[in-house]
Amino acid sequence: MRKCLYGLLLSLVAGNAFGSGQAGFENEYAPRVDFAALLEPATGIVHGAGQDPGSYLEYSALFDPAHRPMMQMTYISLTGGADSVREWQERVQASLDSLAGQQTTLQIGVNMVSGQDDGSGDAGAAAQGAYDAAIDAFIAALQDFDVPAWVRIGYEFEGSWNGYTPESYVSAFRYITEKMREAGLDEVATVWCAAGGSAGFIDFGELMAYYPGDGFVDWWGVDTFSPEELTNPWLDEFFSLAAEHRKPVMIGEATPRYVGVNKGRESWDAWFRPFFEMVRKHPEIKAISYINWDWVYWSDTLGFSWHDWEDARLQNDELVKRLYVEELSNPIWIHAPNAEQIIQRKQITR
Repeated sequence: MRKCLYGLLLSLVAGNAFGSGQAGFENEYAPRVDFAALLEPATGIVHGAGQDPGSYLEYSALFDPAHRPMMQMTYISLTGGADSVREWQERVQASLDSLAGQQTTLQIGVNMVSGQDDGSGDAGAAAQGAYDAAIDAFIAALQDFDVPAWVRIGYEFEGSWNGYTPESYVSAFRYITEKMREAGLDEVATVWCAAGGSAGFIDFGELMAYYPGDGFVDWWGVDTFSPEELTNPWLDEFFSLAAEHRKPVMIGEATPRYVGVNKGRESWDAWFRPFFEMVRKHPEIKAISYINWDWVYWSDTLGFSWHDWEDARLQNDELVKRLYVEELSNPIWIHAPNAEQIIQRKQITR
């Protein structure tokens, strides 16, 4: 009998390891502020992920149908030309078709670089019309997709790996925005997305030199990677400044860089808990996109130096997966079945 009771106690303790109390949060979600921006949910946070179709499907499968993500992250380069854009369109459309019945919106990173993290940014040429054929093909793709989309024009603009100058970047952002608006894309929001910690948390005077202006920007964004970034005071100032400009904030890219998921509780406490504490604390945050990638695999596949970024695939650790899925079940999150909250939200403050 004693052995049976001991076994039952162990099973109860093990089962409790996945309970809500184990997430370890100090704060509840602050009520979200509403800036009435294009595609901004009035009260909730958009649930998104990426950053390739296969990974998005794997991530989505972790959730029951009521809590699957509604925002799929993808990327396009303008420097590859119109044919490259049309090939990208075919891949994205195939992904949308595979998700038929699951309301899906898009979060699109548009870059203007010709190399790989080598400072080969060409924003000046984009602003002068050199990539008009690609931009026009991109706009045609957005029209054909016919789904709400957030477009991060020249994402991580201050990063040295892009090589944009403030003047050329601002000109290109405005140029692309004007062309999208002239095309009547009333369900496409522009996102001014900073690199944040990856670029060294540069001085805000330098950062704002890249700002295209409130009239051209619908959302602010920032990417968060390494654990130490999540509690840096720079982010607090960034979120506050976004509120001053009356812009909702998107966490454009988020992944547990140098941590991964494979260490269970250690991984959760090192990255996931502080990440969600950040989101809970700041009412300006209205959307996130988690990158559910094995960074070693994609480093080898794409030729980038991400080999020490670890494996961020949630499905590879039961504890991290369960706590993450549980967190995304909070009513504040907006999932695929609730995409109408975005689709119906067309009020624009510019």
